[in-house]
Order: sequence, then structure tokens, then C-alpha cells
Amino acid sequence: MRKKPTMKHIQVEELDLIGRDERGSTFAIRNDRSGNYILCYRKAGTSSGRHYHSGKKPYKDPEILYLLSGTAEFRWYGPEEGPAAMQSRMLTAPVRVIIPIHVWHELHAVTDCSFWEMNSLEDVQQDSVRVEWKEEEK
Repeated sequence: MRKKPTMKHIQVEELDLIGRDERGSTFAIRNDRSGNYILCYRKAGTSSGRHYHSGKKPYKDPEILYLLSGTAEFRWYGPEEGPAAMQSRMLTAPVRVIIPIHVWHELHAVTDCSFWEMNSLEDVQQDSVRVEWKEEEK
């Protein structure tokens, strides 16, 4: 049986800047996955996620997400802690977020933003466990 990760296992990585000029910036992205992915555009004030993954689908173990533009607050808690132990981190694009299985997570768009999930919609549908909670439960 695989050990369930705790919050300290969430990883946020800055992307490697490989060029910058008057046109803008260029970053390197490592990718060892293939297939269909999800590209999301979110309006400021909206949230995505509010679930965890059990690891049934290989591209959800771990989930890899690239914040491509904007600023978002990433919120999470571990499997044993519950919403009262929620942590958060402000993210400014571009960054890579690695989310292990059994860790509840939510991306809250602070500004309009876009992100790229390295998994298919079918992966999400087959390996997401939605957990809603009320603000007062935190």
C-alpha cells in the first residue's frame, strides 16, 4: 500500500527562463507525458478543483499543473488533517505545481489566469473525489 502524502509534499517549481527580449520571455517546460491535456482560462474570483485524486489514473498520480498566466491562490490540505489545517500559497505565473494523490486542492484565481493540466478530461472524470466544505468548518 502506498503511503498517503502530507501537505509538505506539494511542490511548486519556478520554470527555467531561457530567453528574454523586447518581445517577452521564453521558458523551458519538462514533459514526460503524452496524450490530450486540459487548457483552462479562469476569471478572477473563480475557483477550480475542490477535490482530491485517488491515483486510479497514472496522470493524476501525481497531478501536474502549469500556471501559465496570472496570479492564483493555491489551497490544499492533507488526507488526515481536514479543512481546519488548510494551507495556501500565492502563485504568480509561470510555475509548475505537483499535487500528490489524496491531497485536497483548489486553485482560486486572484486575477484572470490560465493553466494547463497534464492530464485528460477523462482522467479528471474517472479519478476525482469532490469534497465541499463550508467556510465556517475551517
